[in-house]
Amino acid sequence: ALIGDWGSGKSSILELLRRKLGSDGSNWLLAEFNPWTYPDAQHLMRGFFTELLAAVPRADRQKPVRETLGKLAQAVSPWGKLAGAFGVDGEAVLDASADALLGLTSASAAKRTAEEALRDLDHPILMVIDDLDRLTPDELLEVLKLVRLVGRLPHVYYLLAYDERTLLDVLRRTPIAGDDEGRARAYLEKIVQVRLDMPAPRGTQRANLMNEGLNSILTANHVALTESDQQRLSDIYSEVLDRRLRTPRSINRFLGQVQASYPPLHGEVDFVDYFLVTWLRTQEPGVYALLHRERDALLGKVLTNWSLNPSREEEAKQKRDWDERLRHAGVGAADNEGVARVLSSLFPKLEAVFSSTRSYGRSSRNAGRRIYDPDYFDRYLNFGVPDEDLPDAVIAAALADLGSRATSTDLQRFTRDLHADPGRLLRKVDAMRISGFAIPEPALFKLLADAWAVVGDAAPRILFSARQDVEHGAAYAIAKMEPVAAAAAVEAVSESAEGAEFAINVVRGMCRSTQSPRTGGYDLTELRAVVSATMRRLNAVTSGSPFEDPSMQRLRAWQDIDSDAADDWLRTKVDDGTWSLLDTIGALTPVTTIYSGAEPRQGLAEIDLDALDRIFGLTRVFQELCSEIDVATPLPNNPLETEPTPENRSQYALSVLRSARNRDASRETERG
Repeated sequence: ALIGDWGSGKSSILELLRRKLGSDGSNWLLAEFNPWTYPDAQHLMRGFFTELLAAVPRADRQKPVRETLGKLAQAVSPWGKLAGAFGVDGEAVLDASADALLGLTSASAAKRTAEEALRDLDHPILMVIDDLDRLTPDELLEVLKLVRLVGRLPHVYYLLAYDERTLLDVLRRTPIAGDDEGRARAYLEKIVQVRLDMPAPRGTQRANLMNEGLNSILTANHVALTESDQQRLSDIYSEVLDRRLRTPRSINRFLGQVQASYPPLHGEVDFVDYFLVTWLRTQEPGVYALLHRERDALLGKVLTNWSLNPSREEEAKQKRDWDERLRHAGVGAADNEGVARVLSSLFPKLEAVFSSTRSYGRSSRNAGRRIYDPDYFDRYLNFGVPDEDLPDAVIAAALADLGSRATSTDLQRFTRDLHADPGRLLRKVDAMRISGFAIPEPALFKLLADAWAVVGDAAPRILFSARQDVEHGAAYAIAKMEPVAAAAAVEAVSESAEGAEFAINVVRGMCRSTQSPRTGGYDLTELRAVVSATMRRLNAVTSGSPFEDPSMQRLRAWQDIDSDAADDWLRTKVDDGTWSLLDTIGALTPVTTIYSGAEPRQGLAEIDLDALDRIFGLTRVFQELCSEIDVATPLPNNPLETEPTPENRSQYALSVLRSARNRDASRETERG
């Protein structure tokens, strides 16, 4: 018997044997019988003798052998139901059946006749019986009885191939064993005279098989792994996968799953991550289903589950919670550590749980198509890029077309996706930029300016809005241009009112983020000058009241970009009498939005006295508005609850000025 686990290579050994015995010069006749292919015991018996007879040559001198084997088949079959199956006359079969009923013919007699005929056979017959471990208990007994019955025929030998553990489990369920493994083993030993145990593949053999298959997949899909990728894959294989993929079949089956499902996602996901997710899907389907259910927790979106500085008790509880999740997902105790290792490699949040680290380290931003990036997670579980997601290949083609000023379907899809979800798309563009992909930055900046006018803001948000996503993407584009080219791009889009507002917001954001690792350190001189000139053009015509004039809404942005120019412009408006000092100071009182309750509402925020002193000088303000300050209404208990009307804004500013004047006077008195 050839004995080995499922997938251990028994079929490969049998194939080598088949080639050897079928080669020229071989003295053996080969019969192959796979009982798993027959629907019931009757057909199984017929198949057994059919394959045995098929191995006997049809030469005239072998005719007695064929006839005696056919009669043996009839003798052991119930009521001669195999009549005609082996080239024996049907009427003779009926006569033989009648003789059997009268006791004139027996299986033993038929066997003796067959033995005499087989002694004259020129070549020995080897009957190979595979897949015994896949049979039902009744079918298994039937085959073993046949082997036992004809096992002592001259020149006929049997090679049984099976997984011993599985075969014993089946045999235990037969009446012969009575659920006793010892009896099942004893019965099997009566059938099997010589054991040939398949040696377990050595570690180097398994590694070579994995390397060969992996290299084939990488070559076929034109995937180049970085040194870091190779090290990560090697570590996971040696620590976890090698212990679970122990047989050639399991390795080949797993690699086949990777090869079958990866091509549609080539270039759209991280290969090593996809390799590991496929391992979970094939080896731990319960954990693979868990990925769907625990998406937010795995990506760190459930804030209550992730404390930035968890206590040791919290860390222990998090680990217990995830161990319990894995247990419910069907992970055995012996496999828990390995599965946790694979999940930790995929998700930094789980790495923090299972290794008790306090820093989550890697950011999902620019994650290189990793599964822990929310923009890419769904691709790994959908066998393709979801319909609402734009493939990276399309993004690359669209950017190339954008740079060459070509109109294409890819560019149209890119533009539609930019309008629908600018944040996700621009994060991918930025990741490509960081990876070294050539981005046509000036053309992209112009496209973003057009998109900014389209996306709008459906509702105010505390965090980033769609327009802010576009502005951040534009800032990253500017940071990759030379200052003169960037200034030209900003000036070009500023010709329209919406384009000017977009450019102002982008440059203002860069001026306020001088410490940003992405845009900090950029020479903003040219950009400040261009935007300041745009501000003067936009503010050339003003209305009679600073409360109503849109230029005051742009003033703070101008001050962030070029405070000297903005302050001079506003001071001139007061000095030439265009606006009164009181109205101007009232208009400088900030209006803020409070996000509480069912609907956002507006209130007053604290006025910046330092800014007033810088623009007008507080001494001048106290002098010119002395009488108004004296009669100002008391300071509201909570300015956030005050309606931001022009009158309330002016009165609030006066009350703040009165408090400041009184404070200064008290200090002078103390010093005097």
